[in-house]
Amino acid sequence: MLDISFRSSKPGSIVVYADGVDARLMRKLKSHLGSEERVQNALILTGFITKLEKKGGAANATRAKRVRESFEELVGITFQEFQRLTD
Repeated sequence: MLDISFRSSKPGSIVVYADGVDARLMRKLKSHLGSEERVQNALILTGFITKLEKKGGAANATRAKRVRESFEELVGITFQEFQRLTD
């Protein structure tokens, strides 16, 4: 389970707490990718790809393909490798 909290002492930022399966997955991804920033990038890009694919259409398919192709540059591994890690 993920819990997202706002800290009034740090405006403009949030803290995400994970437990159970989510926490184990986050630790696994961080150890494989090397940083929390890369994990966050991977999760954001994966969500964006999914959203584009659900919308359908040629333009969204092209955008999703471009995001998958640039995934490695931003995350450090290919989208396919990331999918294998999360399966």
